[in-house]
Amino acid sequence: MKKILSLLLLLVLSIFTVACSQSSPTETASTTSTDKQETKPSSDFPNKTIEMIVPTPPGGGADTLARILAQHANKYLPNGQNVVIVNKPGGNATIGVSEVFKAKPDGYTIGFVPTGPLVEEPHYGNTPYSHDSFQTIMRVSQQDGLFYVRSDSPWQTYEEWLQYVKENPGKFKVGTIASTKYTLERLNHDADIEMKIVPFEGFAESTTALLGKHVEGIFSIPTAVKAQLQTGEFKPLFSSSSRDVGVPLLKDNGFNISEAKVNGIIAPKGIPDDVLTILHDAFKKTLEDPEVVEQFRKVDSEPYYAGPEEYQKILSDGFEQSGETLRILGYIK
Repeated sequence: MKKILSLLLLLVLSIFTVACSQSSPTETASTTSTDKQETKPSSDFPNKTIEMIVPTPPGGGADTLARILAQHANKYLPNGQNVVIVNKPGGNATIGVSEVFKAKPDGYTIGFVPTGPLVEEPHYGNTPYSHDSFQTIMRVSQQDGLFYVRSDSPWQTYEEWLQYVKENPGKFKVGTIASTKYTLERLNHDADIEMKIVPFEGFAESTTALLGKHVEGIFSIPTAVKAQLQTGEFKPLFSSSSRDVGVPLLKDNGFNISEAKVNGIIAPKGIPDDVLTILHDAFKKTLEDPEVVEQFRKVDSEPYYAGPEEYQKILSDGFEQSGETLRILGYIK
């Protein structure tokens, strides 16, 4: 009997000891909180200057917008770090884009790039990258291509112009630059018309040609003909844009031509998620800064934001359409 009582006493004592050894609710919550703090991702990015590569010469449209962003980004980047512009033009802007592609994916080398070198040039097989070889950060702006004629010309509407060029093959001369040549050639093909395409070095030269009546029309951007629009010398007839710009769109008139010529910020693929978030949030706030908006408008541009996923879709859609156009025109197989 004594042995039984002794065993029972030992059992009770052991249960009491185990219960006392358990952590209190306060201690458990404290431990859990500490564990969460230890596993939460943290970053001191950026702790040095960020380089933004622009694949075009200084002074151009993309370069100007990039410099406006870079000037104000340090207000929104952690640690007040600066962004410096590095121009690397050449190869139809593929040299600078290739530099971004080859850069270390740490967020310290990014690019401010137009659409062309991302959606057109890879089709020729001469670039180490394709349209989806980067981490897209955000779309910044969009340039819309419009077809202009002189206001004193006989064509007052898109329909009148189209009827004329159909009835007069080879007589209508249109000025263009390299980046819009394919659009006009595709329109010739799809509409079964024969415009004579006259190449120029830049928008300024094509504008002068239309003023001097050396061509009957030009395919240009609004900023390049701002003065002529203000004086009423030029008028737009239609646009290849993917968005409403106040004139008939080719995509709404039976043609599979819908362009989104955008400028955006990209980074090497593989940058850490927290770095991507920091870069995106900082540049989005920069783009929304009233002073930045004002400076954009002074150079006849408007902020036009899209996040990483939407921006990548724009590039993927543009790549698909560019490939279709180049194959139809016989530039690639």
